[in-house]
Amino acid sequence: MYLMKRPEPIEYPGYYANYVDKVKGNDVIKELKDQILNIQAVISEIPEDKEDYAYAEGKWTIKQVLGHIIDTERVLGYRAMRFARKDKTVLPGFDENAFVANSNFHKRTLYELGHEFAIVREANLAMFKTFEEEELGQFGNANGVEVSVRAIIYMIAGHAIHHLFVLKTKYLLD
Repeated sequence: MYLMKRPEPIEYPGYYANYVDKVKGNDVIKELKDQILNIQAVISEIPEDKEDYAYAEGKWTIKQVLGHIIDTERVLGYRAMRFARKDKTVLPGFDENAFVANSNFHKRTLYELGHEFAIVREANLAMFKTFEEEELGQFGNANGVEVSVRAIIYMIAGHAIHHLFVLKTKYLLD
């Protein structure tokens, strides 16, 4: 795998810049790999009695945040695969709140969720490493917007960075 160039702003809708811009440096694959250990390190420091903690009413719990990262990883990884394979089917969006509300994240341990994250991420990394420039430059339509495979990969990394920051600053301050 060669060093993947950053996506151009024309490769994704402007509201995804928040995630794409969170990826620093030039090696998104390294960032994705590093996040496996980073997330494991953060959750290993969370006491068991805080796993179901939410910092405010109506906010997700720590387990739900991690479950959301996993769900989003799966959805975006699937989109990347479809678009890389030149599938021009318009894909629907997904309701992240419905996904969380209809999950059983509260019945699982953080260890189990962390393990699942690592497995899902490793599977996506195995696929992403096979993409060459042609696949990375493919566009598809999801939720009514055009996005490139390359941008999706950066969005996955930036999404995890965002939620890891939220965990550290809103959930784990005390």
